[in-house]
Amino acid sequence: MKMRNGGWVSNLSRLFTLILSLLIPCSVLAQNETPRKAAIFVENRGGAALSDQVPVFEDLITSRIADKGFVVISRETSIGALKKGTRLDELLESNTSALRLAQSLGADYLIVVSITSFGSEKRTFKDENLNTVNLIETLRVSYKILEGAQGGALAGAPIKVSKTTRSTANNQTESSDTINELLDEAAAKIADSMGTKQSIVRQKVVPADWVEISVACGMQDLAQLPISIPDIFISDDKVVTISERRLEIQPLDVTVELNGTALGSAPGKFKVPPGLNKIRLTREGFADWERTINTYDGQVLKVALQMSEAGYARWKDNTAFLQKLENNRKLTDGTVKVLEGFAQTLRQSGYKVDVKHDSLVRHESKGDALIKPQISIFK
Repeated sequence: MKMRNGGWVSNLSRLFTLILSLLIPCSVLAQNETPRKAAIFVENRGGAALSDQVPVFEDLITSRIADKGFVVISRETSIGALKKGTRLDELLESNTSALRLAQSLGADYLIVVSITSFGSEKRTFKDENLNTVNLIETLRVSYKILEGAQGGALAGAPIKVSKTTRSTANNQTESSDTINELLDEAAAKIADSMGTKQSIVRQKVVPADWVEISVACGMQDLAQLPISIPDIFISDDKVVTISERRLEIQPLDVTVELNGTALGSAPGKFKVPPGLNKIRLTREGFADWERTINTYDGQVLKVALQMSEAGYARWKDNTAFLQKLENNRKLTDGTVKVLEGFAQTLRQSGYKVDVKHDSLVRHESKGDALIKPQISIFK
């Protein structure tokens, strides 16, 4: 009898050891798994009456998906990454927009939830003995998970939840908590749905290598004709030479935005994702320039920005005196200072004059011909 009990204890010990050997690797694996950082955005498309429920719904979802292995970025950080007045669906209309947003937040995933609609249906049944009214209230939501490596959608699903309230002549119920109950149930279903898609979400997506592009700008007038100025030289004896060569004017400090995110100022070089992107160039005094471009490594963008009416009017006023200059005429000290001041004003106002060469002019001195360089006032 003792041997039999001893054998039973021995077998139980072996079983316990076997269970531990199976559980410990799973525990270690779970501990070593890198947490997935996610940003949640909830958008209300169900009407103004549900606007106040957006942060509530977001909190309900956050509390549930935390158990699914996600580390959720705070609401303040996520909302702060959106430009004021930008609709979420507009920002995420392309993969590159989602990619930019994820990168700015340091998120591995973006979880986008939409409150689609909230409605009710009343069904009445009445006969000689019974008068019953069923009020069916239905909330529809949807969600999608976007990965932060390339901005593509990994998973998603529509969710529908309902609550039926039955009333009779002797039994009636009124509740202001129905929407909260439906939001709570919808949040639970979203978390459960995400749990069934773990294998898809865990797949590692390799980000595409970024490419370098170069952006510079020129200027156009109101008729979309290039704006330029003549190259002007002043000799030591204050004689003006007006070259036939026209100089291109480049506006500086042009803000460059890609997919709604500011990259910096042009002229300059920028690292961007390859493929289709939306680029926008803005500067005071010019009309905005916005296009969809196919970016590739080494791409050079030279964009002619069209001046606004007010900007062009100021430009004409500032350059009107250039039309009155006479070639090979000796200038007064005052006129020389005006020309030098104009060149300095251009530089200080954020314009670059593209001067590539100096001029060589022939002078006669005691019968000998001398070649002396003349330096452009814009250099």
